[in-house]
Amino acid sequence: MRELAPGVYAVVGDTGRGVEGRPNAGFVVTDEGVVVIDALASPRQGEQLLQTIRGVTDQPVKWLVLTHHHPDHHFGAVVLRKAGARVIAHPDRRSLAAEGGEDALIADWVRVVGLDAMRGFEFADVPDRPVTRVDTLRLGGRAIVITHPGAGHSAGDLLVWLPKERVLFAGDVLVEDGVSMVVDGNADELLRVLDVVGALHATAVVPGHGAIPRRPAELIGKTREYLTGLQAEMRAAVEQAVPMRRALEALPPADTTRPVSLNSRRRRNAARVYVEEERKYMGLDEP
Repeated sequence: MRELAPGVYAVVGDTGRGVEGRPNAGFVVTDEGVVVIDALASPRQGEQLLQTIRGVTDQPVKWLVLTHHHPDHHFGAVVLRKAGARVIAHPDRRSLAAEGGEDALIADWVRVVGLDAMRGFEFADVPDRPVTRVDTLRLGGRAIVITHPGAGHSAGDLLVWLPKERVLFAGDVLVEDGVSMVVDGNADELLRVLDVVGALHATAVVPGHGAIPRRPAELIGKTREYLTGLQAEMRAAVEQAVPMRRALEALPPADTTRPVSLNSRRRRNAARVYVEEERKYMGLDEP
């Protein structure tokens, strides 16, 4: 746990493991209750998060804000709900991981975190207070601005911004190695979101995974450089009529059992961006 400003805490997962590591979460303590940001990846991790909060304050947990609907960020939500939290989230819960249905998603996730960690699991990410544009939560004298900046990483992305403290919880719009995934989102949208994030000039930014950067602008720039470089590479392939398979051959092969390893993310992103650039080249994308 790390205090970023008075009463504002980041609960940091794994550092140096990219998106494969445990995600980050956070919470804000007010005189009227606690606001939690993200619920981690399982009921067991949700319990650990709640115990961490209880080590700081006895104030009731009033709200849980979900930065998006990927399992590693909301599968612990049932614990916070049972503790009294109401959920703030974007109503669009779609993701490729859930295409096979909820039962398949749970079975897949059990293989990731283990059966014991998932005991007591229920889906708890349907919002009580949906946010599709911008909303300001006011609690105990604090203002917490929750905004949907666009579908960069996923359809249901939210940013959580504390303007007085200048602290931003960015979800997976930012991750420690700069290779944010766009498989459920869009590279152009994510670049626009990065502009929004940069314009805030936050003093502290909590990424979805990994270490909190000492200089947030550097991580934003690193992510932008990765995306624009990938777009240019895939655009050149499309313009030269290079098939996707050949365009991806220059990349390291994906790790077959590690879908979010660095190599897998780079290849999956490249396939997605190739299609995006192909659509733009063919004039299929409407404004």
